[in-house]
Amino acid sequence: MIVICGDPAGHNERGVSAAAVARLAVAGGSSVEVVGIVPDDASGDRVLLELSADGIGHAAVLREPARELEAADLDLALRYLPEVRVVVVVAMPAPIVATAADRTQWSGAALIVVSQGSAGDAAPPAELPNGVIVLEAPPNDPDATFAGFVGAFAARVDAGATVADAWAATTRELAVDPVPADTV
Repeated sequence: MIVICGDPAGHNERGVSAAAVARLAVAGGSSVEVVGIVPDDASGDRVLLELSADGIGHAAVLREPARELEAADLDLALRYLPEVRVVVVVAMPAPIVATAADRTQWSGAALIVVSQGSAGDAAPPAELPNGVIVLEAPPNDPDATFAGFVGAFAARVDAGATVADAWAATTRELAVDPVPADTV
């Protein structure tokens, strides 16, 4: 199972949507759960119905007035959700990334962090364990191309491919320009 942590209702500053990553991971054959917060109103109902219609689980989505997701929320979700093989954190603050890193180190799940680079507090913590994959979001992603790459990559890792093999297959299949080995 893939757990995607991010705003299930919208886009971050660079236009990368946690929901788009989730949809494209489901299209790759994975079971996906989203962790986030939506309002307890009609707009929140609409978001959850759209996720459900796309085959995306939302057992760990909180229904609350607008607030930031907290590290304790993610920690509880990752303890509650069974058989997590991949965690994808989409443009979340450093404390959320640190919690995801801690939980995945303990459980053996892969961690993919979609960073906004140095934009605000959405940069990953400076110290991450070895093996964490950090992908910097492009300036914008209007057609969900980058989200599609992240979803396809996560689905391959979830299916049992090594990170290196999943990366190679995803970049080859989606015709992505190669990345120098020292940055992977």
